[in-house]
Amino acid sequence: MKEYDIIVVGAGHAGCEAAFAGARLGKKVGLITLYLDTIAMMSCNPSIGGPGKSNLVTEIDILGGEMGRHTDEYNLQLKDLNVSKGPAARITRGQADKYLYRRKMREKLEENENINLIQDCVEEILVENLENENSYQKKVIGVKTRLGIIYNAKAIVLSTGTFLKGKIVIGNVTYSAGRQGENSAEKLSDNLRALGIKIERYQTATPPRIDRKTIDFSELEELRGEEKPRYFSIFTKKEKNNTVPTWLTYTSEKTIEVIQEMMKYSPIVSGMIDTHGPRHCPSIDRKVLNFPDKAKHQIFLELESENSDEIYVNGLTTAMPAFVQEEILKTIKGLENAKIMRHGYAVEYDYAPASQLYPSLENKKISGLFFSGQINGTSGYEEAAAQGFIAGVNAARKIMEKEPIIIDRSEAYIGVLIDDLIHKKTPEPYRVLPSRAEYRITLRYDNAFMRLFDKVKEIGILSKEKIDFLEKSIVDVHDEINNLKNISVSMNNANKFLEDLGLEERFVKGIKASDLLKIKDVTYNKLKEFLNLKDYEDFVKNQIETMIKYEIFIERENKQIEKFKKLENMYIPKNINYDEIKGISNIARAGLNEVRPLSIGEATRISGVTSNDVTLIIAYMK
Repeated sequence: MKEYDIIVVGAGHAGCEAAFAGARLGKKVGLITLYLDTIAMMSCNPSIGGPGKSNLVTEIDILGGEMGRHTDEYNLQLKDLNVSKGPAARITRGQADKYLYRRKMREKLEENENINLIQDCVEEILVENLENENSYQKKVIGVKTRLGIIYNAKAIVLSTGTFLKGKIVIGNVTYSAGRQGENSAEKLSDNLRALGIKIERYQTATPPRIDRKTIDFSELEELRGEEKPRYFSIFTKKEKNNTVPTWLTYTSEKTIEVIQEMMKYSPIVSGMIDTHGPRHCPSIDRKVLNFPDKAKHQIFLELESENSDEIYVNGLTTAMPAFVQEEILKTIKGLENAKIMRHGYAVEYDYAPASQLYPSLENKKISGLFFSGQINGTSGYEEAAAQGFIAGVNAARKIMEKEPIIIDRSEAYIGVLIDDLIHKKTPEPYRVLPSRAEYRITLRYDNAFMRLFDKVKEIGILSKEKIDFLEKSIVDVHDEINNLKNISVSMNNANKFLEDLGLEERFVKGIKASDLLKIKDVTYNKLKEFLNLKDYEDFVKNQIETMIKYEIFIERENKQIEKFKKLENMYIPKNINYDEIKGISNIARAGLNEVRPLSIGEATRISGVTSNDVTLIIAYMK
């Protein structure tokens, strides 16, 4: 029998963040995984970031997580995207070195004296009954593994990925596995059902990997990253970054013809797959079914590691039979003679709908049982890592008898992610997108250090030195904005400055320095030279510039957030009996009893709850 404060089940991106968070808060963590050599494995595309996802990574980083700084350190390239668009759209996308990423993540876990790595399979969550403790019916006391070992724990974080009753599908071939070549966990989801937890099923898929030596690169477009990118972590200091290329090619009319001819072999058509996959990352056969007239689909060829010739064929996800995958490749420019090293496949797996969780990611019935990652119905490394971090922090705080860290949807994409998972049922694995966030100007990629500073201090993972650095940076931003609003510039000097920059704008009277910075092509660096202003870190200058240029939009959104916060701060008693409230609809009553919202704001986002229902709840509370 072994004793731990926290047991983390699964060592993917969610499990790693949960383990680090718990350990960095001083708790003894047992990290149990099926196979130690695939810790932090990138099962699909070895990329980090993208729309919405980049925001998650910067938020994880500033709160004390690992993914951002790890990607900055062990990548093949980082690329600045949407640089010509507004600040809410500008992001970074990283291509990680898949082998280095997982090997170095394991090293960091091993170096943490509060983390023990264990290779085994958890098959049972051990609980004991509770009486009259809020809404909890049971509490966790440990786990039992395939080897019959019992590990005692005060809290458990389930981060099981695609391994619960995982089933691989390639054409008409199926077999049990959580990833191709790796065992599945066959008993844990049955145990969860027995504990009263609802279990459903999803699927996801991945494309073939091909041998770099068999690709004709001569006609392909080469795409490199930046030597000096916007890093995911503001604490990253590097002279320059890797710029290992990726390559762009396209499907052809012949590709579509082959797929249409072979469509009968598709598991989607044959019925071998009847579960839902991620809508925003469809398979190539799904693309052809949905858009039969489109012949030109982008295909990105991405190296998985500098120490390997394995190339990821991004855009060609499929679980069609091996011989069909080979025929498809022959129709794509540059891949006519490509050799497949690993065939594409789909994997079906069990998950537990997140409506069963509090925003802390703790189960509503079982005290001390937290869920994070794909087991909550999500898709993506970044979504998993964000949940893992929050679950790990709150597992530690549960043990410390502290209130959980709750991040709402006006504060971070992490809040949007968790709030959507709990309240919005989706027919496919959930992916974070900018369109899901109401306050995109506020939740920018570049300002996580400002909007989450209070949470940084409350969580307490970052060192005092880093917190002091962040606090000074925030003060510098506000002080310099105030300074620019008070510096007077004569009409002649302002117009001479604009003329020297080759800009057409002109003023008809004297202005403030902040008015100059509001002009599209005027940067803080240019204004600094003109007015002999202070120099700051790049991320500080970026905030000064953005907050002045978009001031009117930021103020408008802040007013919307104030209204949102009022409802979020109207807390509902945990023991409220919705069956006693007269007048609310049956559909609202069912939703309220299922979700058990913590606030009126949360109640408004439950499907079926109307404004009339909310009015009746508030009246009942009063």
